[in-house]
Amino acid sequence: MSELALLEPKAAEVPQPPPKAQKAERTPPRYEQVETGIYRYKAADGSVTYHERPTIDGTRTYRSLGVNFAPQSSLKNARDEFHRRRSEIAAGRNSYAPIVPEGKSKPEGDTEPKKKKEQFKTVGQVIALYRKDGCPDKWKQKRTGDNLHDELSNCDRLMEFWENILVEDSGPAECDNFHTWYTEHGCRNGAKGNRMADRLLSTLNTACRWCCRSGYIKYNPIADRPKYQPSSEVKHCREFQPQSGDELHASASYLFNHPRSVVLGFQMLEEACTGLRTKEILKWGTDIFGTTTDDGENVHVWREKNQHHNNPYVENNEGLKAVLKAHKAWLAANYPGGTETLYPSYDGGSISKGALGRALRRLFKSGKFKRKLRSHGMRAFFVLVHRSWGVADEEIAFKLGHSSNGACIRTTYGGVPDNWRNGGGPKMSWLPTKVPLAWAQLEANGWKANFPPSTIKGKKRDPKTRKVLAE
Repeated sequence: MSELALLEPKAAEVPQPPPKAQKAERTPPRYEQVETGIYRYKAADGSVTYHERPTIDGTRTYRSLGVNFAPQSSLKNARDEFHRRRSEIAAGRNSYAPIVPEGKSKPEGDTEPKKKKEQFKTVGQVIALYRKDGCPDKWKQKRTGDNLHDELSNCDRLMEFWENILVEDSGPAECDNFHTWYTEHGCRNGAKGNRMADRLLSTLNTACRWCCRSGYIKYNPIADRPKYQPSSEVKHCREFQPQSGDELHASASYLFNHPRSVVLGFQMLEEACTGLRTKEILKWGTDIFGTTTDDGENVHVWREKNQHHNNPYVENNEGLKAVLKAHKAWLAANYPGGTETLYPSYDGGSISKGALGRALRRLFKSGKFKRKLRSHGMRAFFVLVHRSWGVADEEIAFKLGHSSNGACIRTTYGGVPDNWRNGGGPKMSWLPTKVPLAWAQLEANGWKANFPPSTIKGKKRDPKTRKVLAE
């Protein structure tokens, strides 16, 4: 090829138009006119109904030719309904007025507007409705048991102040007035009343929320209520826990010195070794709760708040094994015929959930304890022992039946030294190392506890029969 040919400019390329898209096949219309003013509609499932096409508010639309706009699948009936409507329009009447069948006082499909509920004016009406409906929770479920009792008690207390307060006047300012009134007139035993005021207002908030959902008030007037309990005054269960296995057994030993409180001693120790709440531990002896698995390494338990779905077992550690063995021996020696529960009361039935708490308060007031201990503090002791062995908070949470991945453990039980997290903790024991077992004296007496010598109103009683001795 010559050099001149290479230097000649090339002809510009002409862009070619894109190929024309093929037209999609036209789908047949769903509405097809079959007679004057009558259209047939064929649904995707093959069903056929008949309609007319009136103009309503300046817009053409379709309406069923059934009676009272019911679906109409018969052409003959559709034709009759179409001509009836045309006759009504010619007579100057509403062709779409509902038809009243014979023997009925109201037309079919006629729905009268619901009457608006009369709005409550006072907070007292709100509380009264909440009580009447069974104090429902946020799932509309009526409360039962102790929860219901507490809510009803709170309602009684709230009515003393809120009964005649207008709903429209309720709000943060009125909550402050209630707090002032309660702290001046409602506190008992020298309490400040901040925490109880918060609990009462929580009940009132639930009542207002329920009335909103029931349509008796338009809004919750105390949804933005203030809080009165400072975080610095909040007491956590870790403040009332034994600090070691020695303190635990030394404190529980006082309960084993009296025949009526021996059962409370076992309850205290078993709560500490399992981390269970009082209501959960008192379930032992019913169903399979309190029994061990086939390998003896775990115990079947029930938990509150449906947490047994997270973990229905507790580990049968060395401390729990020793306590259960002693507990079984005590029951066999004192109740040879068996009992309905593992925690029998001296006057029949089972002990109450507040019995251990009252006993611990009495021992503290009498000077037996150097620090105040509480039943829920045994749960904190359970966490303390596991942390001393370097167990992660996530694993402890699972042992307690929590699903919080350890967040609740950190906020409730505080932190621990860094070396504890790496296995460098004190590795605390469930059993005492410096003092005897709490039930040592009881076991030495053949699992029989005697009444201690005491005086009531200056009269001495026989330690065994409890009869008043002659002076």
